[in-house]
Amino acid sequence: MTTDTKIKQQIYQIIESLPGERLPDLLRFLKYLMQPIKSSPPPSPPPIYQIHQHAVDTGIPDLAAQHDHYLYGVSKDDA
Repeated sequence: MTTDTKIKQQIYQIIESLPGERLPDLLRFLKYLMQPIKSSPPPSPPPIYQIHQHAVDTGIPDLAAQHDHYLYGVSKDDA
């Protein structure tokens, strides 16, 4: 006896033992299982990982190192 046949027999036994009021639930579940599996597109990365798309070339080579100077006007740090 194949594995599929054994599984089907187990399913039939369970169906036979189900209370009648649970049969509509089983039917809904079986209909759900019959629906084709939809392949969903891969999830998009969180927005923080897309921040580079908003980068602007300022032409300032030391902007990261001297951001306090450019943001707040403090004297440039020579370190």
